[in-house]
Amino acid sequence: MLVMREIATANADRFLALLKPIERDLETYCRRLIWEPQEAPDALQNAVMRAFAAFDRYHEDASFRAWMFKILTHEAFALNRKHARIARHEFQLEPEELAELPSAGEQDQGGRQPASPEALNEALEPALAAGLKTLTDTERAVLLLRAIGDLRYREISESLGIPLGSVMGNLSRARQKMRAVIARTERRTNLLQEDQV
Repeated sequence: MLVMREIATANADRFLALLKPIERDLETYCRRLIWEPQEAPDALQNAVMRAFAAFDRYHEDASFRAWMFKILTHEAFALNRKHARIARHEFQLEPEELAELPSAGEQDQGGRQPASPEALNEALEPALAAGLKTLTDTERAVLLLRAIGDLRYREISESLGIPLGSVMGNLSRARQKMRAVIARTERRTNLLQEDQV
């Protein structure tokens, strides 16, 4: 009994030692991948619990980082599918319509948005978050696994269970869509700055 407890403790220590360096990346990835931000902590916790329960199947020669991102991706996809069933009855905006909406924030006395660097950075963050929501689940996962997870194409392919060519295609489409969102946001912020002059 004591030997079993020592083995369990050693496994837990090893698991935590591997998890600790990637915790922040997993959290950031989860917040960007999940549709309902308030569910990100639960999704992350569930993924960690599932990974720990399956840790005896993890092989030392495999990338722990890729393995964890795969488990977290499956957890986030399951939650997104659940919310997709609910969201069918919600009002949806196309990316172009979303870009035309005024950004949140205070207006000055002339009714214009402030164009300080801090305000512009704050405007960009929601625009990127909104842009991520225009991507399909697979496009968003591929983009985030590459950008946040720093995974190689082959690791992304294995994590998502899709062919290598699909990884490249989804990444290309995701980058094009995000560039379009950034370009629209930059045009909008330039107009705001011109109004301030």
